[in-house]
Amino acid sequence: MEDKLYWVWLNQIKGLGPIKVKNLLDYFTDAKGVWESNLEEITAIEGIGSSLGNRIITSKGKFDFEKEYISLNKFGVKVVTLVDKCYPKLLKEIYDSPPVLYYKGDLSKINRPSLSIVGSRRYTTYGKAIANKLSKRLTELGVNIVSGMARGIDTFAHQGALEGGITYAILGSGIDHIYPPENAALAKRIAKEGAILTPFPLGTRPFAKNFPARNRIISGLSLGTIVVEATRKSGSLITADMALEQGREVFAIPGDITKEQSQGTNRLIKSGAKLVQNIDDILEELPLLEGINSYDEEYGINLQKDNSLENRKNKLMKELSEKQKIVYRRLSYTPQQFEYLLNTISLNSAQLNTVLLELEIKGMIEQLPGKRFRLAN
Repeated sequence: MEDKLYWVWLNQIKGLGPIKVKNLLDYFTDAKGVWESNLEEITAIEGIGSSLGNRIITSKGKFDFEKEYISLNKFGVKVVTLVDKCYPKLLKEIYDSPPVLYYKGDLSKINRPSLSIVGSRRYTTYGKAIANKLSKRLTELGVNIVSGMARGIDTFAHQGALEGGITYAILGSGIDHIYPPENAALAKRIAKEGAILTPFPLGTRPFAKNFPARNRIISGLSLGTIVVEATRKSGSLITADMALEQGREVFAIPGDITKEQSQGTNRLIKSGAKLVQNIDDILEELPLLEGINSYDEEYGINLQKDNSLENRKNKLMKELSEKQKIVYRRLSYTPQQFEYLLNTISLNSAQLNTVLLELEIKGMIEQLPGKRFRLAN
């Protein structure tokens, strides 16, 4: 635990975000190495000026290892860092993954396929039913559900997921400040079946400025983000934007055009988010989820899997070379930048260009302006 306390110290320094922390770790290997360094060494690191360097050095005299250890134990909080094997793999892929996560619960299954379900705090009866039932169905199929434990859709997503499997809640505060407070009992249930996690130290209150970082983790932990209901200015739309930036999928549940809670989701669909009407709308975007069983949905969304779609896909995949399969599986109906594909696939630029051209000739993908690629309709 002593080594992790160095990470806790590093994570508490104001002005030291994930990118600057990574720059320090690239040079000093770990947080203890940063602690043992001097001002001259620290200020030589990219992005660390004299002001921040002095703050890092000064913070050593203010950090109490014993007090921090006692506080973490008091609240039953565990710590996972970027160098730990149990750090979530998908989250580590994003460019600004948090160096430290505080959590209560169990992370042993956090690397199973996960989807995030988010939505408005001001919900409709329809939205509540969809969030609850969709989460329950997906967890019964072996998919983890990630959300932010906010009032409304997030809460119903967690509750539905707990009926069928595992869910993870990401907080915009320290674990000792559960927000909203009425979800304290829900947080305990989540910690028994999955985990509650946060990048924020103990003592951090749920200030509005914290929630973009919380939303980034929600989308970063997930293969895709499903927005159930959202107003035009909903924070759920921020999560959707972050998912796109991270190269993840975005799905939206269509809603009543006369309802304010549908304006954000319907706009997402208009902008290119995948409209979800049945389970295949999710499966065809996320090959990792293919082959799961499904159930009928009585709340307006049919979750029954179409076996003919799976058969067509299997036949199609048999005709491809191994390189073509790798690229095809990475693509979706959401356009992906060439640079993103290059950074996530073990092919060089020339090889990737060749494979993309081959798939385009086969009529399986299409190229859009700006060297963006997607699956052909």
